[in-house]
Amino acid sequence: MKIDDLLLLAQVHKAGSLSAAARVLELPKATLSRRLTALETSVGARLFVPGAARMTLTELGEQLAERAARHDDDIAETRQWLASREATPQGRLRVSVPAEFAMLVLAESFARFVRRYPKVALEVDTTPRRVDLFNEPYDVAVRMGPVDEPDLVARQYMLLERGLYASPVYLQARPAPQTPADLAEHDFVVLSQGKGLHRTLQNGRQTAEVEARGPLEANSIGLVLSLTRAGGGIGSFPFGMVAPDVAAGTLVPVLPDWRYEPLPVHLLTASRRLMPAKTRAFIDHLFETKPDWAKSALLNLPAKATAHSRPAG
Repeated sequence: MKIDDLLLLAQVHKAGSLSAAARVLELPKATLSRRLTALETSVGARLFVPGAARMTLTELGEQLAERAARHDDDIAETRQWLASREATPQGRLRVSVPAEFAMLVLAESFARFVRRYPKVALEVDTTPRRVDLFNEPYDVAVRMGPVDEPDLVARQYMLLERGLYASPVYLQARPAPQTPADLAEHDFVVLSQGKGLHRTLQNGRQTAEVEARGPLEANSIGLVLSLTRAGGGIGSFPFGMVAPDVAAGTLVPVLPDWRYEPLPVHLLTASRRLMPAKTRAFIDHLFETKPDWAKSALLNLPAKATAHSRPAG
């Protein structure tokens, strides 16, 4: 006995005739009749009264049709539930993201996401290690730098254009550098991961090698930013992380025409196929709420920032 044929019996009973049921099911009437005959054979008893002027179920046929109808209703409800889940983002969404990038760039977007999709519980994990999207319960990973995992689906989210910044307090005590060579006479607030590295500044086709050295060192970009604000030296940051400081005048661009190579940021998922609605909505939301400064790979400093590029007096 085939379950599908039982569900066909329920539909025939509900429609009241073979013709009406065939129209609802979009099946040829002959096909429907043949499958119901096969169902009678598999049951080993008559389900329809033979010779009746109109389709009439036997007592067993009615009982079987009513039982099948309950299963049909359950299946229909399950289909509606699945469609609802697909249409409405819901459930727990786990995202891996670097801590400082989450705090300084994505925090507002995350808050807006849960207001927009109240049925989604967003869990932000700032573990510094590279999570395994195939074997760990993460839906999305935000990765800074190039992606070297070909099995993952990577979408470039933004390019972080990195420049040099210092506080007015620092620049009042030290003459602002006019060329990259002048940086050798200045103190940097050093990010531990980049200590001792020579990095290349670019200005069009011009390049200059720079080594960041100074008495202050930290392994957190957030702390490096705080120390730079406090006048501890020159710091290197993606513009988006310091845009509010530049606008407020608490940080000033140093050598504003010179930048480090842009740093790509990617959104990674294990697969694009059968992506849950919550994951698709989250990725779309991040792109929709991308900060204005990140909407172009070539970022121009605001006029106000340029005006403050040198300390007064």
